[in-house]
Amino acid sequence: MKKIFVALALLLCVGVYANAQVSFVVKGGLNFTKMSDIKLGNLEQSWNSQTGFHAGIGVQYKIPTIGLSFQPEVLYSRARTNFMGPLTDHAYNFRIDYINVPLNLQWGINFKAIRPYVFVAPYLSYAVAKGELLKNVEWDNINRFDYGLGLGVGIEIWKLQISGKYSWGFGKPFNKNGIDIDSEDWKLDDSHLKGFELSVAFLF
Repeated sequence: MKKIFVALALLLCVGVYANAQVSFVVKGGLNFTKMSDIKLGNLEQSWNSQTGFHAGIGVQYKIPTIGLSFQPEVLYSRARTNFMGPLTDHAYNFRIDYINVPLNLQWGINFKAIRPYVFVAPYLSYAVAKGELLKNVEWDNINRFDYGLGLGVGIEIWKLQISGKYSWGFGKPFNKNGIDIDSEDWKLDDSHLKGFELSVAFLF
């Protein structure tokens, strides 16, 4: 009986793969990222979102008969955010650049050349560059690996995708209890990155 179930599962996988449509993806867009759960003394703050960007490539595996698509991507993504100090007029600008690998699972309905869809996107990220605010922070004090989950909606019009996604980072960017910035004791070890992404992609 087990052999029969295994054989049926293999036949199903082969059938799904045979019916899959494969496309190459070129993608770019804007990030609106903020950092939350920042502590300054006894105060807990959130940094305001600023505009970053993302760009990269991917592959789409589409199974039209059931409306599913799997679209893994590799993106260069810049997270930018800032915070206006409570005692000064100085803005603290934060930036980390990541190699981001989202695994987008889409479900949509085809209306001829138009396909609206929803999707879930677990992701992994690796930090590769940092901005001026972190110039004196060693990489040993930064968790270069991050992970999280995105939820979004989009529309595919022939070979063009337009999508919006909100992402929550589950990892902590820093592994140090305090980082000195202008002699202030910023507690960043419990902080998280999150924000909205607006993307345009072309399928080939």
